[in-house]
Amino acid sequence: MSEQQGPGAEVGALLDSVTEAGEPDAAALSDPGLADPGPAANPGLAAERDRLARTLRETRLQLAMTQARLAALEQSSTMELGRALVRAARRPWSRGVQLPADLVRLWRERGGLTGPGAATLALASAQLGDLAGGGERFLSALTAPGLGAPGSEAPGWTPPGLVITGVLTARTCATLATDAAVHPLLPHDADVMLESAGADLVLIEAEAMLAGSAWAYAGDPAGTDRGRRLGRLIAAARALGKPVIFIRNIPAQLAPGLDWVAASCDAVSDEGFGVPLARFNPIGLAGSRPGDPVYAGVRDPRQAPAVRALLDAVAADTGPGPVRVTGEVPWRRRPAMYREHALFVTASADQAREQLACGARVIMIGAGPAADIVPVAVAADVPVLREKLAALRECPPLSVAETLPVLREIFTAQATPVRLAALARLAGLGDHVIAGRRIAVLSRAADAGAAAALAAGLAGQRFLPAELVVQAEAPDAASAELSARAVTAALAGLADRGVAIRAVPVVTGGPDTSGRPGPGGQPEPDDHREPADWLARAATEARSPWVVPWRAGGEYPGTYLLDLACARECAQADAAGYGGASYAFTASLDPALARREYFAAGDPGHGLRLFSVS
Repeated sequence: MSEQQGPGAEVGALLDSVTEAGEPDAAALSDPGLADPGPAANPGLAAERDRLARTLRETRLQLAMTQARLAALEQSSTMELGRALVRAARRPWSRGVQLPADLVRLWRERGGLTGPGAATLALASAQLGDLAGGGERFLSALTAPGLGAPGSEAPGWTPPGLVITGVLTARTCATLATDAAVHPLLPHDADVMLESAGADLVLIEAEAMLAGSAWAYAGDPAGTDRGRRLGRLIAAARALGKPVIFIRNIPAQLAPGLDWVAASCDAVSDEGFGVPLARFNPIGLAGSRPGDPVYAGVRDPRQAPAVRALLDAVAADTGPGPVRVTGEVPWRRRPAMYREHALFVTASADQAREQLACGARVIMIGAGPAADIVPVAVAADVPVLREKLAALRECPPLSVAETLPVLREIFTAQATPVRLAALARLAGLGDHVIAGRRIAVLSRAADAGAAAALAAGLAGQRFLPAELVVQAEAPDAASAELSARAVTAALAGLADRGVAIRAVPVVTGGPDTSGRPGPGGQPEPDDHREPADWLARAATEARSPWVVPWRAGGEYPGTYLLDLACARECAQADAAGYGGASYAFTASLDPALARREYFAAGDPGHGLRLFSVS
């Protein structure tokens, strides 16, 4: 019973310390100088505000660790013994008879907590000891939260759609960099960077704790210092209200002892980060490539015996075109190597998708992750594999046009933005957090009939836009307002599917008097609302970073938006369209998809990267 009183009294003391030392009073919080200091505010008030904010975060961190320690102690043998005695004393006839059996059970389960509960208890106790005697660190005391946000000093800086930080490998940072702002954390500065980065999501990657990385052996009992720093990072992130997700992307035997990490995070994901199409794509694919089968990478000694026997047999063949094992390939060199060969053999589903995205044929030992992969059953004999290798070796290399169907499937279901969006939903963040896939369609409609034709054309697209900006045109202001309402009603079906609808009334005859009120309260005429400039006006109204002009009633294939979005993601270009070349950069192009600023500005400027789909 003394153990129950100890943590309870400690929690009460922490709560008292919040009001006495760490919690700023109401007068300080209501002071405008402390709440939002302007450029000419007193620097002393700003420093005091930052000190109070740091103190409050430290106190919340202590409280979170004490709660974890209390939850672990409530499962201890001493608490169980006390509960059993109290139950027997309150109900001696019913519970007292079962007391010997309960005591025998407790004796058999003696020895303290095991598993994640014991690790959490030890971690919380150690962290409380560090906080009680260590005080604030030097760098944390001199670094105001938020001052280190990248780009925050620029007046026109726009924050990215998703900001990620955490324990990440260099390859993961390169994978996520095209779709989010990534700030990896190191053990010595994790606390400071966590406060200053302003991240939306904290990821703890299991692969980042392998040998050779900064967080190596963080789950090993021998690496207690890194383990305690990792635990402090998770507790600090949760105290700041940032969702923490554990990415278990390697087998458990490679990084044992991470059960307590999974138990401490808000969610756990067993999926990887998908295929980064900005790296693995068929851009620059040669028409003539060697057709001899290649096994890219090092053979895993933990492969299943049947898989190992099949690969050993075909790798040892002495006939023409045996399977060649390349050995270790650096991750930066893999995209180029995948484009240099026409046929691969693999036992990894993730590697098979990357090779397919680069325009190669793939033989998958086991269940194939896509229809374009030639699967070979694990129980199949060696002649079956040799027959398929011989048949594919004689086939010509795949062209870019033949690669597009599988590229669409990877873009829709297995690409990195898809996995990031799934992690964002798992963390409770909103939809459309991936800026690269937020596309606005710009169009014109004068009445409900034209809007219905527009809705029918967009409803048949495999890739729906995030936003639809429609200019409702009419000869006078009142008619334009009525036309905008009719267009909005006709597009209700797309709005139900998650497309943001914005109908903008536009007067086509003479100056527009339905615009914004002028200084005297009367509508201010706008002489620039002519039909010839509708695209620039619509792009100005859009909120998405990428826009696509759309002609209502036009004939578009069902993969029109999908192909444009996929090509832009592969090329990371400023504009994409149909310029005659097949999946290649070009010097001149009539853009079908481009940045919003390209259409909104009168002069797009020079130095743009233009990419031709076909």
